[in-house]
Amino acid sequence: MKRIMITGVTGFIGRALAVEGMARGYSIFGIGSDSGTEVMPAGLAGEAAMRLPDAELVQLVNEFQPDVLFHCAGSALPAKSFTSPSHDFQCAVPVVQHLLEAVRRSAPVAHIVLLSSAAVYGQPVALPISEDVASAPVSPYGFHKWLGEILAREYAEIYGMRISSARIFSAYGPRLTKQVVWDSIRKLASAGVAEFPGTGAETRDFIFIDDLVDALYRISGLERTGHEVVNVASGTETSISEVVVEVARQMGVPAGRWRFSGQNLVASPSHWRADISRIRSLGFVPNVSFAEGVRRTVEWAQNR
Repeated sequence: MKRIMITGVTGFIGRALAVEGMARGYSIFGIGSDSGTEVMPAGLAGEAAMRLPDAELVQLVNEFQPDVLFHCAGSALPAKSFTSPSHDFQCAVPVVQHLLEAVRRSAPVAHIVLLSSAAVYGQPVALPISEDVASAPVSPYGFHKWLGEILAREYAEIYGMRISSARIFSAYGPRLTKQVVWDSIRKLASAGVAEFPGTGAETRDFIFIDDLVDALYRISGLERTGHEVVNVASGTETSISEVVVEVARQMGVPAGRWRFSGQNLVASPSHWRADISRIRSLGFVPNVSFAEGVRRTVEWAQNR
């Protein structure tokens, strides 16, 4: 039976990975925060609540001996990283180094899958964005994700470990209560005219949570040692105005109930579309259309 360890198991992606892993018959050990407010997924083979870095992690890894470790814990708020860069750094870089060292010491053959971000690319000069494009972050969050990848490369090249960095683009779906799809649902559910930042012409590459989890498990199956970088996205460019229109359609909100401020978003890329050739070579095919993903997300939000 494959043994999977997941940090950030109570988060949006970590929980979905755990649920899918258990459905596949894997033994899942989850590590969540010690806030006391987050509920662990039911059915885990083992669990621990801690705030990383924590010295107990070495012992947990040694006892469980994971085949794969998904590192989902950490900051996920690029905008806040501008006002709290130190906090964002502490949630990211020291945690990644501590985790890499724990695995090196206790389970060096385990495959580590780091959840990185398209934020490492910054403002692209051409689309689609391939993994070979030079990193040029435009936010502290992006720089910190990049530093995590550099640490991963260090441990892979010096210690012969197997590490993959999954550069996730714009994930969305039920249970995620932030970012543009959720903001559109929340704002359009309120009375009055909803206002959104930017012009609406900005684009993102959205990937529904089910497809994201499928892609991550495919990456976890890579067997070669070294550091591999893989884009995780749908490969489709969608404008923010299209997002709002689709959410409004699913919610039955008439046209004219929203507007865009027209103000440029600070240090936010104007357009994103990923080259997903590498993840496609692993057999990945996006299965959930944007309209279907929005429908499921709206349904979940309305039933909350």
